[in-house]
Amino acid sequence: MTRLHQPTFKRRFSPHALTLGAMTALMALAPWQQAHADESPFAYTYLTEVLPQGGMEIEQWLTWKHKKPQEKFDQLQGRTEFEYGFSNRFQGAFYLNYEHTKIEPEGPGAPNDFDDTTKFTGVNAEFIYQVWSPFTDPFGFALYFEPSIGDGERALEFKLLFQKNFLEDRLIFATNFILEYEWEHEAEENIWEHASAFEITVALAYRVAPGWFAGVEFLNENEYAEHIFSGAHAEVSKFYFGPTIHYATQNWWATLGFYKQLPWASNHTDEAGLVAHGYVYDAERTRLRFRLGIIL
Repeated sequence: MTRLHQPTFKRRFSPHALTLGAMTALMALAPWQQAHADESPFAYTYLTEVLPQGGMEIEQWLTWKHKKPQEKFDQLQGRTEFEYGFSNRFQGAFYLNYEHTKIEPEGPGAPNDFDDTTKFTGVNAEFIYQVWSPFTDPFGFALYFEPSIGDGERALEFKLLFQKNFLEDRLIFATNFILEYEWEHEAEENIWEHASAFEITVALAYRVAPGWFAGVEFLNENEYAEHIFSGAHAEVSKFYFGPTIHYATQNWWATLGFYKQLPWASNHTDEAGLVAHGYVYDAERTRLRFRLGIIL
């Protein structure tokens, strides 16, 4: 999301093999040249930098979610985005979302039914206003707002973005605080059900070579019934952690992140079975996210 030109499921692959293959291909295709300081080396965490006024970028996301107990679960989510810099501090974007899901239950405790579908899931807009720059102020700070609409679903997402650079911008620390309100239409009862989420991401990356960043990300995701600040009550909390690798040139960039669910999950309700052995039962155990950006 930043100015990086400045500083099918028939065959089943393991997440480790896919990660290694994607990283190898990324290194082979990328020329060895200087990258700049204001890159986005993370797959989930946003930095506070925005496109310059008049700047444009196309960005493609692919997120693979894999493995749930007592079922074969694979979901590939896609996102195609166009970004535009309205000023040197304000950036907007519009993107389309789509996904393919394949689920094969293998036991009586499988959390989902059989599924093999490909569908368009909705459209989103995104707006980021940079309050402080990490290069001219003590730290970077930006405000983020994202409305979305899909088939029977609505959502509003708010983020506080923080960034601090060290060692002449070779080391980047970033954290995001995320609040999301969701509305889902229940067709049988013709009502809108309310849910919300509060998430925290923490990320650290170091420039290991010209153009290359290696880092780690920690994700904490908390789900609520009803809306926070309006009678919400917590349901489950889950955690993910994993490495990232990032490369950028003057004209394009790519980021790859791989994440494992940590056995630290919590069940905040009286409902049994939401968490088992420290994992959220109906949450994927691994994630792989790839992002590709092209500067126009």
